Parts: sequence; C-alpha cells; structure tokens
Amino acid sequence: RQYYETVAKTVVKLIRQKSKEPLTIGLHGDWGAGKSSTLLMIESAFKGQTDTLCVRFNGWLFEGYDDAKAVLIETIVAALLKERSGIAKVADKAWDVLKAVNWMKAARTAGSLAFTMATGIPGPDLIQGIGSIAGKVISDPKAYLTGDVFNKVMDGAAEHFKEAAPSETTPQRMHAFREDFEELLERAKVDRLIVLIDDLDRCLPQTAIATLEAIRLFLFVPNAAFVIAADEGMIEYAVRNHFPDLPAAAGPTSYARNYLEKLIQVPFRMPALGASETLVYLTLLLYLASGVSDSSVEFKSLLEVARKALQRPWLGTGFDRDKIKARLGSIPSDLDAALQLAAEITPILTEGAHGNPRQIKRFVNTMALRVEIASERGFQDDIKQSVLAKLMLAERFAPELFNAIARDASADGSKTISILERKVTSKGGK
Repeated sequence: RQYYETVAKTVVKLIRQKSKEPLTIGLHGDWGAGKSSTLLMIESAFKGQTDTLCVRFNGWLFEGYDDAKAVLIETIVAALLKERSGIAKVADKAWDVLKAVNWMKAARTAGSLAFTMATGIPGPDLIQGIGSIAGKVISDPKAYLTGDVFNKVMDGAAEHFKEAAPSETTPQRMHAFREDFEELLERAKVDRLIVLIDDLDRCLPQTAIATLEAIRLFLFVPNAAFVIAADEGMIEYAVRNHFPDLPAAAGPTSYARNYLEKLIQVPFRMPALGASETLVYLTLLLYLASGVSDSSVEFKSLLEVARKALQRPWLGTGFDRDKIKARLGSIPSDLDAALQLAAEITPILTEGAHGNPRQIKRFVNTMALRVEIASERGFQDDIKQSVLAKLMLAERFAPELFNAIARDASADGSKTISILERKVTSKGGK
C-alpha cells in the first residue's frame, strides 16, 4: 500500500488542479500490479467532499449485460440520484439523460451502434432502422428497453422516441446528451465527477470497447474525470478484436495504440517492485503471516521504517536490523525470522515475479497454506520455512529442477537436495 500512495496522491492532485476540465487518466500495468489498490486510495481521498461525487465502476461485474455502454451511464446517474435524492430538479434532468440511454439501446437493437472511431457516425443500417425500431418501442417499450435502472424512464420512452427518431442523427443525439449531462451536474451541485473504472482488462473485447465508447461520450463534458485501470496490452487486443479490418499501423504506432492514446490524456505506468521494495513488502507479509496484528504497535512502527526506506529505494538501505531495532527497541523473534527468510528468497522472487505484488502475495499465501496443512497432518515441527520457500521457488520458477528433486526424494531420500546443500555451503551460502 505504501508503495502506491505516491501514484494515488499524484492522480488526486492532478484531478484537483484540473477540476473544471474534462479529464481521462490511465493507470496501466499487468494484472496484480496494484491498480485496484491505487483506485481505492483515490476514492478514499475524495470521501466526505460534498461538492465531489466519486463513482466506482467494475466492468468485469457487468460482463454479459446487453449494453455495457448503457450500464456505465446508468450507474453514474444512479449514483447522482442517490447522493442528491433531496433535489427534485436533479431527478427531472436525470430522466432526460437516461432517455438518451434508451435511444442508444433502441439504436443497438436496430443492428448497428458501431460509431466509427474517426467520425462517430452510425452505419447506414442504423439510420434506416431507427424509424421502425422506434415504432416498436413506442408500442411495447418493455420488450426492447430492458435492464433500465429506473422504471420512470420506461414511462417516458414513447414520448422521447416520437421526438428523437428518425430525423435526429447520432452526432445530434450525442451533443444533446452532453448538454443534458452537464446540466445534470450543475443542478446536482457537483463541481467534480470522478469515475473510477476497474478491471476493464478482464472483460471480453466487446464489453471493454463498449465501456470505453461510453467514456468517450464524456470527453467534452466539463467537471467529469475518468480514471481507467487497465493493462494496455489487453485493451489494444480488445480494439484489434473489435475492429478487425483496421490496418496494422499508422506511422510509428498501431491504430490500437492510437485509439487508447486519444482516449487517455494522462497515462500512468504502475511501477514494478524492485529488489529493495520486494524485500520490504515480503518482510511485512511474512511478519503478518506469523500472526502479528496489523494494528499492533510493533507492526505500525515497522511500517514507519518501511515508509522511510522506500523514499529512496535505489540506495538499498534503511530497512535493516539496525534501523528496525532502533525504532522498535528490540526485534521480536517472528520478525527476525521474517527478515531472515525475506533476505534469502528476495533475489529470486524479485526476478521471477517481475516485481508484481500480487504474485509475491500469492507466494506467501500459498506457503502459509502449506504450513497450515502440515500442521493439520501433525508434522509442522518438521517443516523449515526457509527450505519450504526455496522448494516453492523451484516449483514456480524452475519446474524441471523441482520435478527432479521430487522424483529423487521419493526414490532415495533427497540425495539431490543433500548434494545441492553441500555445494552451496562450500561456497559460503546458506
């Protein structure tokens, strides 16, 4: 958590500096790189601010919905209504915004809501089909406009489509949507809307693109800021999959990368953990796994040492026994064991996990689970965590070596391990 506070604080500062401007920020990194944790920190920073509305949207949770674009807009409007339920004129304008969502759903039913990336103009079949679809919606709106958050929008759908179709073009409808939404924020007295988009890279390409297209509707809406947490590679894959006829490249970059760069104004690459950061993080995890409470005086004091050491991690100093002892007064035995084990396995784990905090945490959790299994089977006293950890590293990052050790252990009692231990000991290792 401490490692990503700086990223979260920087994003919060940027949002506050550009409070009146439309803004899209990207948090890029592999799965488990700390994107979701950073979003939580950003959300926490804006809690209690009455003029700011922070909405969290997890695209993965809405996988399988017919129209992810509509779901995102409905979620934002629902949050506005929830937070400003006492203002009648907010509800009135919310219906206008949600009518635009119904227009999108009806257009999608017509068979093509494929706004092109270049112009935003719908295909010919959409323009020709709006009239007939509107007629069907008017006669039986619930048959076509399913999944709305508010039934009241259903009640007003027929009137809306009488006004909107078929003469209203997509650019006109989108322009009206932005104006309605801007007025909705003004009526709700929201000086800054912040939408946090998480797990977009876990979605199928169709859902990911629909969500990004929804965000694109807000690019010219003042006071709206979007923070998108996603792996760049997965989003580029989604763009290529959704637009298979795109050329491979446009100059030095691909069309898929251009799409993302046009949407996201400020990209942040989540920093991977280096050796020093991994040592600190691993020590903290191992100490917690020993049973110490994260609210204990000892752990909080250890966090203070860690935070100071991470201010200049490239120095590789500040998180040693001397510094820790000076702060805690003494080093508890469980912490001493955690420091020893972390020092032994950090080099391999740093390289093998590529600085990914989720992979490191999974390693510690798996090791704790195996120790617990040994305890249930009654041979926990025969387990040396340092040996177990090294065997797990071999299992994870050198499977051929691990399989050879496993075969050898089952055959003649770990002859290979004995040979390896003698070689390492003769070289001064542990």
